[in-house]
Amino acid sequence: MENNMMFRELEDMKVQMELLKEKLEKQEIVKEQHLRNAIKGKLGEINRRAVRMIFVGLFAMVYCTWMLNHLGFSLCYQIVTIVMLSFCTLATYVQHKNLLKARDLSSDLVKETFDLLKLKKRYNSWLKFALPMIVVWCSWLAYEVLNVIPDRGIRLSLLIGAAVGVVIGANDEVRAGLAGGVRAVGGVRRGFREET
Repeated sequence: MENNMMFRELEDMKVQMELLKEKLEKQEIVKEQHLRNAIKGKLGEINRRAVRMIFVGLFAMVYCTWMLNHLGFSLCYQIVTIVMLSFCTLATYVQHKNLLKARDLSSDLVKETFDLLKLKKRYNSWLKFALPMIVVWCSWLAYEVLNVIPDRGIRLSLLIGAAVGVVIGANDEVRAGLAGGVRAVGGVRRGFREET
């Protein structure tokens, strides 16, 4: 009789373990799906921003070619501006090309996360180059405006417009928070390390 009770208790424990295992598996699936949706949302946001930046870069190349020539800026400044815009637009495409491909995130969540983290690292490296380049270019712009534009009112308007553009661009970078967008998936990397 005691053996039967022990057997029943073991069977009950086995059933309880199976139920617990099923609950944990369901919870992991829900957790992974929630994480997958969060990454997919951030990925879509990053992709939309990259496409927008590429189109703005292409438009700026055409517009700046015409406007700088029309205002009489130096040929050297015009060439440097077009080369800089082309380089920045191409760099944006190259940095985002893997993410711009349509992905359904059904394959490998860890790979997608590492791709986003690599993008963050490249983006931070890019800022170390781009920020000094922008400072030099804006300084040269101010020099060109002050020496080429004879009308004081137009000079002032162009300089104020450039300053507003810099503030808007800097604000967009801070607000867009590519680093913050990728931060949401940083926990996956930590979780992956703990599992391995």
